[in-house]
Amino acid sequence: MRKERSDGKETREAILAAAVEEFTAKGFEGASTRSICARAGVNNALMNRYYGTKENLYRLVAKSHFGDLGAPLAKLAENVNTSAKWKAAIREWISDFLYMTLPSAPAQIRCVVLFRQEITRPTKFQEEFKRDFGRPLFDSLYKLFSMATESGREALLWTSSVWAEASAYALADPVWLADFRPEGMENAEWSALICDHICRKIFKQLKFRKTGRLG
Repeated sequence: MRKERSDGKETREAILAAAVEEFTAKGFEGASTRSICARAGVNNALMNRYYGTKENLYRLVAKSHFGDLGAPLAKLAENVNTSAKWKAAIREWISDFLYMTLPSAPAQIRCVVLFRQEITRPTKFQEEFKRDFGRPLFDSLYKLFSMATESGREALLWTSSVWAEASAYALADPVWLADFRPEGMENAEWSALICDHICRKIFKQLKFRKTGRLG
């Protein structure tokens, strides 16, 4: 059994790390508190003391992967007032979104797995996650496109199209992604090329107009 530190920090971290492993391996429905405790080397009483329920743990895991990684994207439109800043914000949104969805680092891989699970096997938290994590990212991109389009409908079409294009990499099987990536190229380099490709299409067709307009 893991020795608990007096402040409980080590125990809390061990439980949360075990929950990440359990949820990414089995999904929410397949995961069990018993298995999480076994992975963490703690008893059920300690888990209940610090986190209460499996639902609470799942929310925390989702926040640490969807929320913390995505938070900067939700604020990108706030200080855009020139064409250069608009292009930089669009590029950063796409680059960061692809960073989250093209797995190479452990945190990215876990994020992709959780994202794919919520899309293909939705849990009871799906609407909550859409509201807390997905919607702010979508709205941020929509605000950016509203600065370069004539109508709200046009901005929405661009937002939906780019969102779908970037999301496809998260939903694709890693084996397929590896097969379609140029031989010898790492995900980070491939992600940068994809970002450039998407941005070229956007900047060829859209020009920055003004700020603060939502249709």
